[in-house]
Amino acid sequence: MIGADAMKKKIAAAAAMVLCLSLLAYGTIAYFTAEDTAVNVITAGNIKIQLQETMIPEDGGEPVAFHGPLESLPGRELSKIVQVKNTGEHPAYVRIALQKEILRVQEHPEEPDLSLVSLNINTTDWTETDGYYYYNKPLASGEITEPLFTTVSFAAEMDNAYQNSKTVIHIYAFGVQAENNGPHISETAGWPEIQ
Repeated sequence: MIGADAMKKKIAAAAAMVLCLSLLAYGTIAYFTAEDTAVNVITAGNIKIQLQETMIPEDGGEPVAFHGPLESLPGRELSKIVQVKNTGEHPAYVRIALQKEILRVQEHPEEPDLSLVSLNINTTDWTETDGYYYYNKPLASGEITEPLFTTVSFAAEMDNAYQNSKTVIHIYAFGVQAENNGPHISETAGWPEIQ
């Protein structure tokens, strides 16, 4: 028969073995699971664009700031140059929306015919899609687009219903980042809408 001392030694040895196994298991778990914290600060660049509207004075010379609205004169062509400058730090894709409006001085029962006002749209550097004109390439920081248009023409068919009327071309310019935003302007995301 085993004595009480021998039994205590076996229990102590078993307890020591369980303790060693639990420490070994804890160490193994600690070895396979590691945790650490890192703080990353990412500063996003911003996209800034500036709509530029200029005109060539009637007596010629260098472009000056555009002053509107335009006097609607049948058969006339007036200077209005529309460009966008990238004033931000990063390349941007640019698009423009246009809305024509004829403001009549006299009351008239019919809506003004906006087709009597035309713009000489630059289709070489700009592409029209879904009511917007997209500049065909990314605009680098500090660059200015080629003009979207340079003149506004009034049809000779404008009659007395348009006498003393004014024409306003509402221009809305938008820019989004070009970096990591699709390989081509047609595949970019994040465009704001007209408010």
